[in-house]
Amino acid sequence: MVKLADMLAPTLGPTGGPVMSFDAARRKVEVLDDAATTLRRILGLGSPDLDIGAMLLRSTVWRLEQQVGDGGATAVVLLRALVEEGMRQIAAGANAMRLNDGIRRAADVAVAALRRQSRPVTGERSLAAVARTVMQDDDLAAVLGEMSYLLGADGHLQIESYVAPYLERQYLGGAHYGAEINSMYFYSEPERKRAVLAAPAVALLDKPLTEAAHAVALLEAAVATGRKGLLIFAPDVSGAALNVLVANHMQPPDKRKLAILAVKPKAVGDERRFALQDLSLMTGAAILGELGERTAQTARAEDLGAAQRVEFGGNNLVLTMEGARRGLIQTQIAELSGRLAQLPYDDEERPVLTRRLAALTGGIGILKIGAYHQPARDLRRAQAERAWKVLSAVQRGGVVAGGGAALLHCQSAVLDAAAQESETDCALGMRVLAQALTAPQRQILINGGVTAPAVYLHQLAELGAPASYDVTTAAVVDAQQHGLLDATDVLIAVLQAAVSGGAMMLSTDTIVYHRKPQQSLTP
Repeated sequence: MVKLADMLAPTLGPTGGPVMSFDAARRKVEVLDDAATTLRRILGLGSPDLDIGAMLLRSTVWRLEQQVGDGGATAVVLLRALVEEGMRQIAAGANAMRLNDGIRRAADVAVAALRRQSRPVTGERSLAAVARTVMQDDDLAAVLGEMSYLLGADGHLQIESYVAPYLERQYLGGAHYGAEINSMYFYSEPERKRAVLAAPAVALLDKPLTEAAHAVALLEAAVATGRKGLLIFAPDVSGAALNVLVANHMQPPDKRKLAILAVKPKAVGDERRFALQDLSLMTGAAILGELGERTAQTARAEDLGAAQRVEFGGNNLVLTMEGARRGLIQTQIAELSGRLAQLPYDDEERPVLTRRLAALTGGIGILKIGAYHQPARDLRRAQAERAWKVLSAVQRGGVVAGGGAALLHCQSAVLDAAAQESETDCALGMRVLAQALTAPQRQILINGGVTAPAVYLHQLAELGAPASYDVTTAAVVDAQQHGLLDATDVLIAVLQAAVSGGAMMLSTDTIVYHRKPQQSLTP
């Protein structure tokens, strides 16, 4: 584990350009620009004793970066310091379990100290400064800072790649749903494959619409609302029902009572059910079929909802709700936001909730990035995805001094707690973590060529938060003023991952090593 940590420690602080790895088997170039990807490429160190520690560390860092998008190298350095000092104390006679108990209790104290240091972001420049800690692309960081500021913590980001140098963003209003149009005859602009309805009635169905009588009932209900258009959102519209709708839509404009747009959602299962429920809130429409009390055949005017505008194009339905409905969906937004806040970052339900919130709030952005070569495009896309996770965490939890300084500033609180602990080995574990908290900042000083890092560590400790060391200027600075920032929630996840991994390594006595272990690029 220590050997692998030594390989990654130099990634803290200033670096050159990205390192590229060519996979001969897949004939693909992979960018090694973060700790998790670098570790994923290491399948063994040639010795079972080394491999066991390396794979434990590999799994810890991979899961951390999948969860929060950043912090892998910091976790490695912190974990190494924790294990090295912990092993020394165990070798000297300390009880491993009591030592681990002290380390975990000290971690809770450090987390509380980080929360006290945390400050909310004040604008897009602060968000862009955080994004720069994830990438070496100032232009992309600035765009992501702007998009995060405008879209909010729960905004949904779509990334489009181009085969030439390109960087642009687009903001989309209204609720967006992937969908397919049921007939080309519903296009109001056939040459652009686009359909637009102004102030239409809205019918939501959870069952396919196939019977002509059911389609006629929907048309009569829509006419009774007094509106000139009808959106039908259903799993499918086909057969005699589709013929009736197309025939009505193709009437000359002066004789046509309704303009029709029928689409089927791409989502299936629970996600489609959630889409229907959210659209029902946004439009006021009842869900006709199995989920609701009524069916399409018995639909009345009051069963239909309304929208300010509906547009279909590029297999995407955009619905803009009427202003009067906006206040009615705030409860749902608050409920979804609360559920999202309680979920772990790697929970599979998070993307679904994020998309639902984005639809309800209109918070959707498209990031358009490009480069001449595939590896460069992959690099920018990967950096953007990781930075977006970090910026979402920043919006929720705020920022602290970057460069490892925030962890250093937690040391005094941990030492104070250790001084009040009566159990000797538990107090010793707390001091072990307190010592390890200096490791990330120390490593950055070493990587920056500082000959006496202990002097700067003492100076930073004396100044307290938000002081940090800026490697680019070789000076101690106010991290908040200089934009040298880390996401509080990301740093807390780093600390907890390092403590969890360190506790397992310090307390494990025996590991069964397979003679031919399975190799995997996904830990």
